[in-house]
Amino acid sequence: MEAVAREAGVSKVTVYGHFATKEALFGSVIQRETALLRHGLEQLPDTHEAVRQSLVEVGTSLVRFLLEPHVLAVERVMSTQGNQHPELLLAFFESGPWATKKWLQEKLEGLARTGHLTLNAPTLAADQLCSMWQGMLVMEVRMGVRQLPSDEEIDRQVSSAVDVFLAAYGNL
Repeated sequence: MEAVAREAGVSKVTVYGHFATKEALFGSVIQRETALLRHGLEQLPDTHEAVRQSLVEVGTSLVRFLLEPHVLAVERVMSTQGNQHPELLLAFFESGPWATKKWLQEKLEGLARTGHLTLNAPTLAADQLCSMWQGMLVMEVRMGVRQLPSDEEIDRQVSSAVDVFLAAYGNL
């Protein structure tokens, strides 16, 4: 918290006035970062093509976000330091991956209510879509066995994932 206060040019008291713990501060930063992913589905689309396009936009935003150097760095720190700082790891998951999955699940349920999807297990469907969007691309970059994919590779990965998802769950 001292480093955050120094960087912000304020006192630690000011930082603690806004965030009671470092976990709360960390969670707030993660929430702010992941909020940018949600623009593609803020309003539920009304046509099949608009559903497809919205899912492609959200998936592309997610994959590009996950491949950002600062995001890769945070994930590396979380995977190496999580055992020593389980409270930060929990804050990371609650504010980032779990919150994003919950948001996506709610949006998919909305698409099911409007007749665009048939979902028997919305949580599983959200997991599957997130996993298909990322494919092996994100893990390979995260693990350092490949360079960042091109925009075309990301577009192909995400578009194909959405097409498979809609073939399984979509109501044409």
